[in-house]
Amino acid sequence: MTILNFYHIPSEIPKNVCDEIIKQYDNELDYEPGIVGDRKLDHKKRKSKVVWVYSDSWISGMLSHFINCANENHFNLELSRWYEKIQFTVYNAKHDHYNWHIDVSQDDLKNNFVRKLSIVMCLSSKDDYEGGEFEIYYPHGLKETKKLDYGDVVVFPSIIPHKVRPIKSGKRYSLVGWYGGPPFK
Repeated sequence: MTILNFYHIPSEIPKNVCDEIIKQYDNELDYEPGIVGDRKLDHKKRKSKVVWVYSDSWISGMLSHFINCANENHFNLELSRWYEKIQFTVYNAKHDHYNWHIDVSQDDLKNNFVRKLSIVMCLSSKDDYEGGEFEIYYPHGLKETKKLDYGDVVVFPSIIPHKVRPIKSGKRYSLVGWYGGPPFK
């Protein structure tokens, strides 16, 4: 078994729960543009909008359950808590995307706390958007692409390059979070 892949969880979260999360957080007044690693806006790298969900909300509890199941069943990493708030993300304009990136940064080492597992939960029906596929790139050169449907959850090591392909039409809503722990030894 290798830890360098993603773990898919068929969450069976009903569409009405996904719709309720969207309804709660889809407020144009609260959105901020998605930024990249060094905290700057770079539309070549990323174009999306985000709203932050507190890590003590019921949503983070649901996502924690999925992280812990994936870790127990597959990754077996030393984890302790969320890295920061959960990100509610919308890709809603033609060409919104997030190019290849990893979720670990130099700031992780300074804080003596490292992002170890990343989670993405799709809130949109796969029929509500065109494009916007999740893609992951494994160290041995294989790429895997997945069109996510509402309730789909993927968990993967934060050091693995991944991206969201450009949206062609519609809206793609998702929750994204990072669970971490002490630095690797």
